[in-house]
Amino acid sequence: MNLEDALRAGGGVIAAADHRPLRNQFTRAIAAGTLVRLCPGVLVAADLVDDPVIRARAAHTWRPGHILMGPAAARASFWPECPDTMIDLAGPQTDVVPKIVRLHQVKVPVELRANWGTAIITRAELTVLDMATMGKWAALCEGLRRGAVSAESLARAGDLVARRLKPGIRRECLARAAGNPWSVPEMNLQMLYRKAGIDGWVGNRQIIACGHLVIPDIAFDVPKLIVEVDGRKYHTQVASFESDRAHSNWLTADGWRILRFTPSTIWNEPETVLQQTWATLACSRRDWSSSLGADEPEIGDLDRSKRSTEEDEARGGGVPRAPRLAHREIRQHRIGKLRHHGRHDGGGRHLVEHRRLEGCGLR
Repeated sequence: MNLEDALRAGGGVIAAADHRPLRNQFTRAIAAGTLVRLCPGVLVAADLVDDPVIRARAAHTWRPGHILMGPAAARASFWPECPDTMIDLAGPQTDVVPKIVRLHQVKVPVELRANWGTAIITRAELTVLDMATMGKWAALCEGLRRGAVSAESLARAGDLVARRLKPGIRRECLARAAGNPWSVPEMNLQMLYRKAGIDGWVGNRQIIACGHLVIPDIAFDVPKLIVEVDGRKYHTQVASFESDRAHSNWLTADGWRILRFTPSTIWNEPETVLQQTWATLACSRRDWSSSLGADEPEIGDLDRSKRSTEEDEARGGGVPRAPRLAHREIRQHRIGKLRHHGRHDGGGRHLVEHRRLEGCGLR
């Protein structure tokens, strides 16, 4: 076996101890710059040094008994595009730690381990919690977006490793996961709404608009309001741009209003975001309330209709029109329907509307 065969067999990674007859070739290749010693006793082809997967395999080759965690585990399981190329390992401390490795003296419960080839990695739930501890909240959003984690699975994992998590991380992670954000800007907007007391919304829920499936970033059911976060990462490509326009048109056709914010506006101008949201909610709710009463006739019209019906019947001409309900009967009929759907409290208020306005500070 020569150097090329060893690199091919190891997929670009060589454990020097397994190929002692090639030591002279290794020395020459390192001097020539075609091989790099990435970890003690581990050699990597120079053109593969920056590959995060190769780095993870090199770290595992160096310490096969340690467990890959953090960004390396995310990349190996649910988030292959994770931008962090550092390798985090869980296991006992060593005298020498390579520059590409962060060593964590923590234990990983068996229930939260998964296999990655010959290596062991943390499961997605624990990976998200660990990265939240590192301040890398994008992992939570990606895990939720790809269906790798849920609030329930995060809660169970948090219970198993409660002692080693930073204080409040589990609670904070569950609070952020409850809104189902699929990106960090979405998560920032949801946190802003919570802090301002704006509720009644859901994140990334499927909506059928005119027969078309749409998944908006945030949706208020009453009134029908959509809030979209337009980040450059997902909305500048031609296909996604065209798709967004089509979805917006179908939502508009189905009676939804749409607000759009950029990540920089959410981060740098939160008051503007709140003011525009409050104003749109107030306007939408006025329209919604008006639509509920649009078909109610005025009392004067009822009286005129009753007199006209009685006059026609007295003259005996034509087919008599069906008498309209009295104003009180119409109101009682409408209240009965609202009570049936749980939207009236019996005191003249629509419960949904009352709670929404109270939660947003618009009453």
